[in-house]
Amino acid sequence: MQYKAKSDWTVKVSMLVGIFTPSFIAFLLNWPWMYLVALVAAALVFGISYPQSYETRPDALIIKSGLTTRLITYERIKGATRSKDGGVAIDYGIGNVLIAPLKADEFTNDLAQHTPQLQRRGSDLVS
Repeated sequence: MQYKAKSDWTVKVSMLVGIFTPSFIAFLLNWPWMYLVALVAAALVFGISYPQSYETRPDALIIKSGLTTRLITYERIKGATRSKDGGVAIDYGIGNVLIAPLKADEFTNDLAQHTPQLQRRGSDLVS
């Protein structure tokens, strides 16, 4: 099943400021090369961040973020902890990743069905 990412307005504003500030500086100071900085900033922001989605497939969890795709097999998942802001921290042994599914409860329930090695403790999944 595929889940959309939650979108926070503060993150959007931060991204827009990071993209438009170099353009504004280039315009004010007449620095044409600064437009290139704005273009690189936009490419980085959108190449790394958007779009974001999470998918539970029969064999693995797929995390898509911009141009990157992370595949985490269910056997590697050691836990899934809910954060106060509604995110989900996935611990998969060699690291962890914090994701923000729009429907976090539904995502966690779906993940629980694919990870029999984990047990539910409140809203978390632990080994």
